[in-house]
Amino acid sequence: MSSSSDSQERTERWRRFLSDTRVGSEARAASREERAADPQSDERTDYNRDYDRIVFSSEFRCLHDKTQVFPLSTSDYTRTRLTHSIEASCVGRSLGHQAGLKLRAQGVELVPSDLGTIVAAACLAHDIGNPPFGHSGEDAIQHWVEQRLTPPGEGNSPFATEAEWKDLRDFEGNAQGFRILNRLQSRERRGGLRYTAATLGAMSKYPRPSVLPGSRAKVKGRVSEKKFGYFQDDRALALEAYRATGLKEREPGVFSRHPLAFLVEAADDICYAVIDLEDSAKLGLVPMLRACEFLEAVLPEPGRRKPPRHLETRMAQARAVAIGKLIPQCVGAFMDHVHALEEGTAETSLTSLRPDVESALDAITDFTSEFGYRSERVLQIESAGFKTLGGLLDMFANAVVTDAPNREEKKLRQLMPMECFQRPEFAAVDEEKPPKRDEAILRLTPYQRLLCVTDYISGLSDSRAVELFQRLSGIKLPT
Repeated sequence: MSSSSDSQERTERWRRFLSDTRVGSEARAASREERAADPQSDERTDYNRDYDRIVFSSEFRCLHDKTQVFPLSTSDYTRTRLTHSIEASCVGRSLGHQAGLKLRAQGVELVPSDLGTIVAAACLAHDIGNPPFGHSGEDAIQHWVEQRLTPPGEGNSPFATEAEWKDLRDFEGNAQGFRILNRLQSRERRGGLRYTAATLGAMSKYPRPSVLPGSRAKVKGRVSEKKFGYFQDDRALALEAYRATGLKEREPGVFSRHPLAFLVEAADDICYAVIDLEDSAKLGLVPMLRACEFLEAVLPEPGRRKPPRHLETRMAQARAVAIGKLIPQCVGAFMDHVHALEEGTAETSLTSLRPDVESALDAITDFTSEFGYRSERVLQIESAGFKTLGGLLDMFANAVVTDAPNREEKKLRQLMPMECFQRPEFAAVDEEKPPKRDEAILRLTPYQRLLCVTDYISGLSDSRAVELFQRLSGIKLPT
C-alpha cells in the first residue's frame, strides 16, 4: 500500500491529468461539488458533455461513410469508421473504468467512472480527423503535396516555415482530429466547442508538432513521436491543452503522452485486430473457420468447452471472449507500469508490454493484412481514391491559393462553404460587416488557405468525395 504522502502526491498529479479546464475558454468549469449543489444542474460531468458533443457533431456522423478497412463496401455488415469508433469507445470505457478502480485501490482519490468516460470520449474522437479512404487518403494528400508544392525557400512556395510545409507534406489524421475539435466546430470562437483538457490529452497519441526542435530526427522506439498530433496553426491550443493536464514537456512543444492515451491506443489496437478479422471473414476474404481459430487462440484457456458448430455463432462468441480477455490484460499492463506512465517516461504500447497479447494480435493483423487489407477490390478502390483526392486538391488548392482566380477558379471557390474561411480572430469584425468570400480568403496566409482546402476535402465522406470529383471532372453531371 502506498504511503499517505505518496498517495496525496499521486492524487494531485491525477487531478491535473483529469483537468476539466475547457481549452480556449477563460471561464473555469464548475466542480463536481458545485454541480451537485446546483438544482439546475443535469448532473452530467464535463467529460459526459465532451462525449455528447462528439456524438452530436456533424464530423462524427460523417464517419458512417468513411473507410475503416473496406472502402465503399456494399455489405450492410461491414464496419465503417463510425461503428469502429463506437466499438472502440465501448472497450475504452471498460479499460478506463477498470484502471480507475485499481488506482483508487492504491489510494489515488478519483472517480473511476470519470476515467471511463474520458477514455470513451477520446476513443469516439480518435479517428474523427481521418480523410476519405482512411490511411490511403492520408497517403494521397501527402503524395499530392510532395508532387505539387515546394518547401520554403524553393521557387514559389506557399510555406513560410519548414513546419508549415511538413504539416501538409506529412498530413496526419490525428492532427486533423485535434483541429476539428478545437477549431472547425463553432469556428467563430477560440477553442471551437471547447473540450476539456483531459479529453484532448487522452485522444492525443502523438503530442508533438510535425517538426521536432532543431529539426532532430524522431527517437526510435519512442511511441509518442511516431507521428505528429497538431498543426502549427493549432499550436497555441495544443500547448494550452497539454500544459493544463500537467504533461511532461520534454522540449518546447513536445510532450509525453497522457496516461489515458495508452488506454485509448489499447482500445483501438484491440478493435483494429479483432473486429477487422471478423469483417474479413464475413466478407469471405478469409475462411470463417480459420478466423474463429485465430480468435480462440488469444490467451487460450485449457479445458475450454467445445465451441458452437454454427460458424456465425462461433465467430461472435470468439470475438466477445477475445475482447473480454484482452481488456484485463491491458489494464494489468497499465497498472504494472503506472508510475512510468504518470511520470511521462513510458514509451511502449500496453499490448506490447504483454508478449502473449502482442504475439496474438500480430498474428491476427498479419493474417488479415495478407488476405483482407490487400484484396483486389480494396486495392482498386484505394487506387481510385488516390486519383479522387489528388484531383480535388488540384482543383480547389489552385482556386483558393491564388490571389487572382480565373473564371473556373471563382466557381470552385463558391463551392466551398463560407465557414471554411472563418477564423475566431476575425469574428468581431465579421459580425459588424460580413466579408465577401474573396476578402475572407485574401486575409489568410497561403498556408492557412491550404489548410482550408484540406479541412474541406478531408471532411468529405468516401461517397461524397467520389461524387464531387466525378461531377467536377465532367464524368457525371448533377441530376
